[in-house]
Amino acid sequence: MPQYAEITGSTVRDFCMLERNYLSHFKLVLLLLLLLCSSLLGSRLPAPPQSDGSSNASMGGVRLPVAILLYIAALLTVTAAVWEYHNGVKSLLKVRAFLVGTRWVVISFYPSMASWGLIRDRLSIRVHLFLMSVVSVIAAATCIVYLASEN
Repeated sequence: MPQYAEITGSTVRDFCMLERNYLSHFKLVLLLLLLLCSSLLGSRLPAPPQSDGSSNASMGGVRLPVAILLYIAALLTVTAAVWEYHNGVKSLLKVRAFLVGTRWVVISFYPSMASWGLIRDRLSIRVHLFLMSVVSVIAAATCIVYLASEN
């Protein structure tokens, strides 16, 4: 059964923003998968000019670890996209602000369950930031490996 949201203020624009971000995440996934295939096949886009026919653009023994890291980054990006979209739509249906800052939260143990709900809300906001930070570190490490493996 479809759920209806009341159109007030910028609801439509906010929903379009959520969809645009969702599709941007999947564009990043396609780019990561293209790099993964390039790493596994030992090809480079664009191919470097070759001085003789025997030179190969392979990266040696680091091709498989780089491909595994890129695959993990693609899976984390899909997870972050679904997480952000799901939480954004949930917040949109509850008519509450869902664009918040990305500051880190120091969490201490609270004995009551009411406090745990507050902690859970704070953590759910930071999951997307954490996942995309890991993807950024993997992308930077891949760039460093590509630069270091050039002869």
